[in-house]
Amino acid sequence: MAIKAMNTLIKLHKRRVDVLRREMLAIEEQRTQLLELSKRLSEEHAREMRLASQEPKMAGFFGAYSTRVKERQENIKVEVKRLDASIAEKAEAIREEFSEQKKYEIAREHAKKRMAEKARTLQQQRFDEIGTQQYVKLKENPV
Repeated sequence: MAIKAMNTLIKLHKRRVDVLRREMLAIEEQRTQLLELSKRLSEEHAREMRLASQEPKMAGFFGAYSTRVKERQENIKVEVKRLDASIAEKAEAIREEFSEQKKYEIAREHAKKRMAEKARTLQQQRFDEIGTQQYVKLKENPV
């Protein structure tokens, strides 16, 4: 495979890795926001519980409120688990793309070394030919 083609494939895989990393960062940001929301809900629930315990009239409404908060917390947990799975999938995709990128980079380096060795060999052959021609000329026409 030509070096130019390998360079193109390497760039392609680098772009894919970059896109996957950006997607993973966006998912991680969503996860962080959900965890922050869950924390705020827990703190708000604790405040409302204290208020309900101090104000008997509020106790009647607190049960429904508490149930809704617990449902939201459970929904958040489910969503965080889904996001965790998505993050794991993205991480695996990144590893695969990066592995492919490295394979092409290694193949490119080997191809460059082979080309350099071939160039050195050709140059040495030319020098040998020149040396042989000069030797033959000196033998035919001594000074």
